[in-house]
Amino acid sequence: MPVPQRLPLETFVVLCGMPRCGTRQFADFLNAHPRLCLQGEIRSALVGTIRATLEAGDRAYASGYAASYYRQKRAQGAIDLFALLSKAKRLTKPGADIHGFKCPQMERQSAAIAAIARPAFRRLAWLHCVRNPADCWLSLKAMPWFSDGMDQFVERYCNSLDQARAIADARSPHDLAPDGLETAISPLDLDAFIAAANKPAWLGRHLFAPLGVVASEEELARFVATVDNRNATERATGGARAKLLCSEDHAAMARHATRLDMAIAGYNARFGTTLALRLPLAEAA
Repeated sequence: MPVPQRLPLETFVVLCGMPRCGTRQFADFLNAHPRLCLQGEIRSALVGTIRATLEAGDRAYASGYAASYYRQKRAQGAIDLFALLSKAKRLTKPGADIHGFKCPQMERQSAAIAAIARPAFRRLAWLHCVRNPADCWLSLKAMPWFSDGMDQFVERYCNSLDQARAIADARSPHDLAPDGLETAISPLDLDAFIAAANKPAWLGRHLFAPLGVVASEEELARFVATVDNRNATERATGGARAKLLCSEDHAAMARHATRLDMAIAGYNARFGTTLALRLPLAEAA
């Protein structure tokens, strides 16, 4: 009997996007499901280390009797390397069959992650977290580790949207070939989740369905009721963040309105989202 080239681990998940846009909370919702196991954040440079390690194995075991055994182990090896090099405690779920990790701005590493996943998994599923730029900025500004100015923030924010579109647009017939890597990306709009009247239904449609995971209404309601937003600003800093822009931040972000509007419009057109540039001014309030 021929040895299968892949383990029955069909999907590798990357939960990404700008920091402070819900990556931790959405990861916790996913990890509440028994089929899903997402590891924590990893330093960006280490993704290249994982790629180089696995590609060295690919070359060493390209053929011969050892190649079959190597192919059987490669998917689990990739999972183990992300778990090993994650900054967080390893998450272990023996019953899970969908694995991956969460890390803000991993969309910048799309080529490396595709190279890691392609020989071992059939599907690479990206979940891209977004929110309006003003709230993203205000939440980041409240973090003691954040030091970017407005110019740097706007560039990172717009690049994140543009890179998500590039992942979506890069799909080709080769990506969907039987021996290729099927690639898909779905948006997770934190503003839309917060505003949703029926949050369990929203999670089922926007978080679990893109991964092909079915969760019952009872399960989804339990996830919403029991999964704590443990990375909320108040938890992370001990105090509430500002809800409105000060005049200086308002003027600085307004100077970048053209760039922001273009990136947001392109993102909305590609993904059907309703992101908007809102500039709530404290003085006006």
